[in-house]
Amino acid sequence: MQAFHMNPDQLEAPVQLLDNAGTAWLLRKKRVDLRAARRLLKDHAAAVVLGESGGTRPRLVADGERPMLWDKVKDDYKGPGGSGTAGRYLAHEFRADADLRMLYLEEHC
Repeated sequence: MQAFHMNPDQLEAPVQLLDNAGTAWLLRKKRVDLRAARRLLKDHAAAVVLGESGGTRPRLVADGERPMLWDKVKDDYKGPGGSGTAGRYLAHEFRADADLRMLYLEEHC
């Protein structure tokens, strides 16, 4: 999966992510509300990507990892609906077309 030179939250639009299958994802919404992040994380039709190293190194999250990831994100989310600026995670929504959605979780140390 394509790496970013900085986290998606700081990139100028349009922000595109190319996955390993060759699908081009376009950033639709930055800093989604925690409730929207939860819905996408629980929606198995949506792809979930964890951007490690401050959001710059994306990797696809396996279905079995999602519940454990939600346990971490829900209490340490710094976006809307979360714990504020002190949180470790921030979420963005990407779309490939009208039917394909992706949750991109930036992980900050």
